[in-house]
Amino acid sequence: MAIKLIALDIDGTIVDSDNNISTANEKAIKKIISKGILVALVTGRHRGGTKKVMDTVGLDMKKTPLVISNGALVYLGGDIVWKDFLTADEADKVIKFTTKIPGVVTTIYQPNHVHLHCNSPFDRDWLEDRLKAFEIDRFSVADTPDDLAREDVTKIMLITEDSETAPQVFEMWPEELSNLKCTHSYPYLCEINSSTCDKGLGLKILCEKLGILPEEVLAVG
Repeated sequence: MAIKLIALDIDGTIVDSDNNISTANEKAIKKIISKGILVALVTGRHRGGTKKVMDTVGLDMKKTPLVISNGALVYLGGDIVWKDFLTADEADKVIKFTTKIPGVVTTIYQPNHVHLHCNSPFDRDWLEDRLKAFEIDRFSVADTPDDLAREDVTKIMLITEDSETAPQVFEMWPEELSNLKCTHSYPYLCEINSSTCDKGLGLKILCEKLGILPEEVLAVG
């Protein structure tokens, strides 16, 4: 059966740690598009974090199917067709825990906004460099943890200045939050999603909306 959809992860698959796309990857994706095969981006990033890839290979933000924030949001035709957010109570408990840990930046993802809180002095240049690697160019900084949003939270990302702190966060993780999905995606990152949030599920829902069978899909990354 012919492949109708190719689902591509971004970080570590299409781009490197500095958000650069290799010439080989660019050519390969453009070749896929030229054959009329639908390309979907499946990523932990927010929607704006897909822009560089789209611009480079010639994809349209309003037309390209997206599974973002690790499956918390699915876009089709520019519209949200699926969402799986943290509850306000879950977000509140995570925020109250993580904002007390020294050397951790708590980053709140919402569909159209990213805002964060630094609980201790941070190397701002380093932080902005890390955020830019995920194309987070616009964000707000909360003065206190109470100023962080609890509603419509797609994902909470924790940024640490060193690779030792990130795994320690999950070692200290509260039992009351053990149902949440926690991943250690980079040495300095922790990501928290709802218990049911999953890229694979997001892709499955996307395919159902498109009328594409699982055997007609090639997932890369």
